[in-house]
Amino acid sequence: MTNRKDRSGHAFFRRTKGRHQVKLLLTMLSGIAGTVLVLLVLLLPSLVSAAQEGRGYVDLTAGTMSGDFGTPTTSRLFSLTPTLGYVDSRYDVSVSVPLLQISNSNGGSTTTESGVGDVILRGGMVLLPEGENGFSATGGLAVKLPTASESKGLGTGETDYGAFLGLSRRFDTIKVSLSGGYIVVGDTAQVTYDNVVLFSAGVAKLFSRTEAMLSFEGRSAAIPGAKNPREIHAGVFHALSQDYAVKASAFVGLNDGGPANGFSVGMVRWF
Repeated sequence: MTNRKDRSGHAFFRRTKGRHQVKLLLTMLSGIAGTVLVLLVLLLPSLVSAAQEGRGYVDLTAGTMSGDFGTPTTSRLFSLTPTLGYVDSRYDVSVSVPLLQISNSNGGSTTTESGVGDVILRGGMVLLPEGENGFSATGGLAVKLPTASESKGLGTGETDYGAFLGLSRRFDTIKVSLSGGYIVVGDTAQVTYDNVVLFSAGVAKLFSRTEAMLSFEGRSAAIPGAKNPREIHAGVFHALSQDYAVKASAFVGLNDGGPANGFSVGMVRWF
């Protein structure tokens, strides 16, 4: 049994810090992997409208998220994520290599680690193209490779796998979507994680060159006994031209199971 001194001292700080970092990294993985559904369900028609044969793209996104998860320790994750991908009218594949900085603060004690994160490979496919009734369906797969430093807490040192499914219906310039996913989280020698179930319900307003999105998102907790994260997300994607676009997103956590808040900005260059 852990004594009171241990729970209020450095050992408790180290254990809490590790749990926080896992929650932040899983939130990031869910967001990057779920981009498959965003691209295919909401954005792909505008991405390939001028090039049905397909286009390559480079995406550079910077973001941050933070939370205390109901403990005295506050954790913050900064990320800069370059992504190289290819998209056409039916498929989207990409590779992302995040650069991470994670800081943890408890009272007057703060630790910071930085480095390359886990490489994420992902791909998606339009399973049912949008027809006259406005319905469409998409699927996606993602793999997180253990390239981040486990000793720095930038990764678990294990491989994660994810599968995703999205359904949507367009009503003129409004698009309603439902999506779900399942992530197999790799266990470490010290921790056995629960696999993660994800779900979301969202609505998008489509303009000529801009798409604004709002969604409710949730997932089951990977750490046994932790709360299941619930979040509200909002985002906008704007095509500057046939070759450039900008995007921004933000979220607010609804409980202590996940980060309290976060935001990101990015630019996409097609070629």
